[in-house]
Amino acid sequence: MKLLRYENNPMLEPASHKKCDMGAVFNCGVTVTVEGNIVMLYRAVPSGYSKSRSGNGYDNYISSIGYATSRDGYNFTCYDKLVIYPDVKEDIYGCEDPRITRLTDNGKDTYLITYTALSSPAFSENGYRVALAVTDDFKTFTKHGVIIPGHNDKDAVFFPEKIKGKIILLHRIPPDIQIVYFDSLEQIINPEETFWKEYNFSIGKYAILKREFKWESEKIGAGPPPVKTEEGWLLIYHGVDENHVYRTGVVLLDLENPSCVISRSPFPILEPEADYEKYGDINNVVFPEGAIIIGDMLFVYYGAADKVCCLATVKIEELLDYLKAYRGDSW
Repeated sequence: MKLLRYENNPMLEPASHKKCDMGAVFNCGVTVTVEGNIVMLYRAVPSGYSKSRSGNGYDNYISSIGYATSRDGYNFTCYDKLVIYPDVKEDIYGCEDPRITRLTDNGKDTYLITYTALSSPAFSENGYRVALAVTDDFKTFTKHGVIIPGHNDKDAVFFPEKIKGKIILLHRIPPDIQIVYFDSLEQIINPEETFWKEYNFSIGKYAILKREFKWESEKIGAGPPPVKTEEGWLLIYHGVDENHVYRTGVVLLDLENPSCVISRSPFPILEPEADYEKYGDINNVVFPEGAIIIGDMLFVYYGAADKVCCLATVKIEELLDYLKAYRGDSW
């Protein structure tokens, strides 16, 4: 089973900006608004960065988050104004890799935007934290800062609805994926003093997805927010191997107990094959962050080679049928 690439990939490139001089636009989160609009938030890096003299990453490399909209999921209008950008010490070196969850609670829809806040230079492997911004209309955004203290942490996504009264977040303290439960949005923003101390004390029991296969031997991380189906929660994720190649995997989580894995594909459903995935600022990367259902199709939006935004699709029914072969311990 492999996702089908959109024939007009890349769908968003640096040249998509008419007035801003961008060097890279990639790693895009996507949601469908109450009004039926498709919104994309993506990582944007202005041009002018260059290879680091140390050979590790790039200098003058600071990300912000841009905004685009679509009516059909294929054609996006890119707005030149950046909507989330570094302006405090916790994210002074970048706001990266946005995911969007439309959380419905008591009839109200709130859009929760998780992103990686950098307090140290990109590629330093230090000072990255999970941060949160909230909007009701994608016109004004409220940044709430770091929400998981004390760890280098990335790849955080909320479930789109409460489960048994809890707001649920997946995140990644390397190398595996953990889960955390909140009573309310207020608890996420202003947790009790003991909340994270107690969580960290028992953090091992919160790892719900661990590395199993060679193609994900280095680390794994959640991709888009989980997608609800009749069979369970579809979670698209990324895996990284020892050669630093990023691939895309899929698991199915239980609807009532999402810490329980129902099925898991032992094979990647997307991997770097096209030139725009194999060659860029970071070679050999497919990095999914957005997933929506349109008709009977799952649209998966991903960053390619840390340079451009792309799309791949699959029929929901075909993906669920494929996963049935890998239920339980069969992987």
